Amino acid sequence: MTFINDSNSVLLVLDHEISENNVTDLITEIKKPLCNAKQLTIAPTNELDARLNSVPCYDTIISVFKQSCPNYETYFDDCMKVMKPAGMLIIYESFEEKKDVQSMYDRRVSNLKLAGFKVKSPEDVNTELKHLLLNIYKDMDNVSEIVAEKPSFEIGSSVSLSFGQAKSNVWKLDSAVEEELIDEDDLLDETDILKPEASSLKVCGTTGKRKACKDCSCGLAEELSGQTVEEKTVKSSCGNCYLGDAFRCASCPYLGMPAFKPGEKIVLPESQLTVE
Repeated sequence: MTFINDSNSVLLVLDHEISENNVTDLITEIKKPLCNAKQLTIAPTNELDARLNSVPCYDTIISVFKQSCPNYETYFDDCMKVMKPAGMLIIYESFEEKKDVQSMYDRRVSNLKLAGFKVKSPEDVNTELKHLLLNIYKDMDNVSEIVAEKPSFEIGSSVSLSFGQAKSNVWKLDSAVEEELIDEDDLLDETDILKPEASSLKVCGTTGKRKACKDCSCGLAEELSGQTVEEKTVKSSCGNCYLGDAFRCASCPYLGMPAFKPGEKIVLPESQLTVE
């Protein structure tokens, strides 16, 4: 049996209806890998409470029940307490009706998982013990064998986690080094500080851009082309242009200009042409 070695401590739990004489072959097989007989403890279910304590001391627990396991939820919790980490629990039960075997088996597996055990697949562990129970069970087809393993750590144990020293995300400035700064006055040349001509500041009264519009009537088109602008009085189509922007339409060429008298030539004051 590969799941028992010479240093293991084994507990054999027998149903109160089963005597040691019925399982002599099973006891002999369990003792084979052990160094001495004291490593095997045999306890009937009616004396189990007196044998169990809260100290983990068994590497393997083998349970043989004539019928189904009584108080199996409490029994699984007790086994979990007295088993060493990575210990093995093997349970044999007989179900009265064959049709209930699968449903009972599934229920046992679920309860073992809830108790904290890891249920092993029959292909993973070959116990080689079931054939030694022929003197107990009449119909071996109704006998369920479940192998479960306790986690490799003790229940309730804890371990401190080290997350290392937290890294600061604050940007660090390099050591202060005197660097030669560029004089901002050197970035400007003489042309940048020249006062612009007043004529270059004139823009289209409709678009507000230096480029004349298609139907320019303010004289900017002639000025940009180098032609002499003929002085003429512009007649308003609505008659309200001279009143100011509040009375001018959206396409009025006088938009943005001050109010004036009818027939008066509009001249912008020098203060508006001065760049400050």
